[in-house]
Amino acid sequence: MLFKTSIDRIKKEIEMDKISGKSYSLFEKIRLGIYGSPKYTILELNPEDLGISDGKSNDLLHGNFELKKEGMAFYFRYLNDEYAIVARYNQITFQTNDKYFELQMGKHAIKMEIKSKKGHLNFLRNFAKHRSYDTFPHSAM
Repeated sequence: MLFKTSIDRIKKEIEMDKISGKSYSLFEKIRLGIYGSPKYTILELNPEDLGISDGKSNDLLHGNFELKKEGMAFYFRYLNDEYAIVARYNQITFQTNDKYFELQMGKHAIKMEIKSKKGHLNFLRNFAKHRSYDTFPHSAM
């Protein structure tokens, strides 16, 4: 689900927490080795709710991911507004190669360019670990 977080951020954070779970605390992030994702350059965002793919803006769009307890959030800025796309782990699918990372979160498909290969691989490892833990919560982490 897409949220415009630059307006009424606190209410939007509460709604996002209902979908993807609460964020990890600083101590939990350090203990579990969750340091976020590297920065990605957004090439396409579908459905075209914001007009990103139709060339209305020449801005370079960058975004990053936050792993949450029951899902994931993708944060980015577009035309001086902040947005977040959130989904539960079971609603997320992805495909990746050396240059591009394509992700589907609910009804939103995002195509991004990978800037840091090492950071991207670390992020995918953390994502896979937390996704499997969410699916099988009794397994050891």
